[in-house]
Amino acid sequence: MSFIKKTTEKTFQLTIYVKPNSHHQKIEQDGDYLAISLKSKARRNKANKELINLLKSKLDISTSQIRFVAGLRNEDKILEVKFIQEVSKREMEQKLVGN
Repeated sequence: MSFIKKTTEKTFQLTIYVKPNSHHQKIEQDGDYLAISLKSKARRNKANKELINLLKSKLDISTSQIRFVAGLRNEDKILEVKFIQEVSKREMEQKLVGN
């Protein structure tokens, strides 16, 4: 799954395509992207906040461990996720898409 890039033992970069204003939250692999549907509209940073909250609950991490690298005001985003302990790419995929 190429939407996850492991940069160090504890750090990953996620390539995400966000679909704001959806009926339900959903995470699925879509080629080179992680497609994430969000209920919030892309206004006043609401969709970004919902994205962070969704990822922190899925990955069981705090908000401070997630950082926008690119795409703060775009549907295409790159996020950096830092874990306290070493995590494998497979574990990360499992937590996000359950494969």
